Amino acid sequence: MSVLSAILLANISLALLAAIILWQGTRHASQLAAVREQFLQLSSTDPVTNLPNRATLHDRLSAALSVDGPEPALMVMDLDGFKVVNDTLGHETGDELLKAVAMRMSSCLHEKDLLARVGGGEFAALITRSDAVNRASQTAQSIDKAMAAPFRIREDVINIKANIGITRAKQDDSPATEILRRADVAMFAAKSEKQESIRIYSPEMDEALQLRRTINSELDLALMNDQLQLVYQPLVCARTGKVMSAEALMRWPSKAGQAGSPGVFIPIAEESGLITKLGAWALDQAMLEINRQKTIPIAVNVSPIQFRVDGFANSVELALERHGIDPSLLHIEITEGVLISHTGEAQRTMKRLREMGVKVLLDDFGTGYSSLSYLQQFEFDGLKIDRAFIQQLDIGPTGRQLLKSIIALGHSLNMKVVAAGVETEDQAAILQLLACDFLQGYALGRPDAADKLHGVKRPEELLGSLHRNGGWSAAN
Repeated sequence: MSVLSAILLANISLALLAAIILWQGTRHASQLAAVREQFLQLSSTDPVTNLPNRATLHDRLSAALSVDGPEPALMVMDLDGFKVVNDTLGHETGDELLKAVAMRMSSCLHEKDLLARVGGGEFAALITRSDAVNRASQTAQSIDKAMAAPFRIREDVINIKANIGITRAKQDDSPATEILRRADVAMFAAKSEKQESIRIYSPEMDEALQLRRTINSELDLALMNDQLQLVYQPLVCARTGKVMSAEALMRWPSKAGQAGSPGVFIPIAEESGLITKLGAWALDQAMLEINRQKTIPIAVNVSPIQFRVDGFANSVELALERHGIDPSLLHIEITEGVLISHTGEAQRTMKRLREMGVKVLLDDFGTGYSSLSYLQQFEFDGLKIDRAFIQQLDIGPTGRQLLKSIIALGHSLNMKVVAAGVETEDQAAILQLLACDFLQGYALGRPDAADKLHGVKRPEELLGSLHRNGGWSAAN
């Protein structure tokens, strides 16, 4: 081979090598770009719902605050009880629920709005159109309405609502993090009120939230320091006046004022999750009382959060064995709120409890829109008519006819019927005539120490007032 040929061959080889290097570099660059794109996608998008994540929302909100234009509004939406769904039905079901929720919320938003999942069961929406606060309120109402329909995830029917907080974004020069905080505060305000699921932020909400956190901390300390107690209100037989059972009610004697009312601290404990510890303590204390007197069944109120905790039925069974008491002496009272999250798990838990011999009653019957449907799906041992219906007795025959129908319905389903909130002698007498099984209320006995359960007024003594007022015909 000549020198010229060798040089030519070398040049060709170098050219080929350069081409290979260039091709590989291009390929690697392409791969690097793809990886970079995937990374950006992952860092800005929620992997479950494919919605923008919290970081993206923060960036978009910051950008909206930095430019002249319509005042934006921010909505924060928290799924009430989502953690319970994860804990009881599993994260796979929880993820499917999040996808379904994201689709429903998206259908309520304008194409210019940004919907993001910001963590757990929490979503947020950025509204940058004109008149953003009013538009956010309208959107929130649409979302609230859309969430009312149950979600069917495989074999489970899940009812879940969203608590929604709204805030305007350009009230001052606050950064995006502060705007997010205000929307969260408004959401917690909606969550605490129960009756209102949508709230717009106001500065007063900060103080209210701090007060609720203080009460929760003090309540936790009171539980640790044994400063809580149970009192017992009797349920009496409407025919004989005999005390048939008693309901255990929690009290906080060391806490003065409104904060010491169960109507205040119980909802706060439910929001924080402390209700699980409180409920376990109440159940244990009630079993101690059952073991002490061994004659009167004790009913314990179980919150929806406590009831849905994975293994609740097992914990009840272990407690019964530990205390060595007859399961028939323990009654569990649950409200409709226990059932609205998902029916499948609730049915299984109720079945386990009743197989043990524990009786389960539906409390506050008539207050929820689905009470009748739940009576068809669940086998309760009894139902307690909400006190609001008992108050209707003082109005006239219409209220009495309604109660008569409810009592007949309960009996047709082989359930005992309890009238709660019986405050007057006339009410007790009418309920006796309407064939109500059990009566409970101040007219028969106030909540008190367990050793005072038998100091109640016999219903036959109360009947006299009805005769005196000529109410027999009106009761029929």
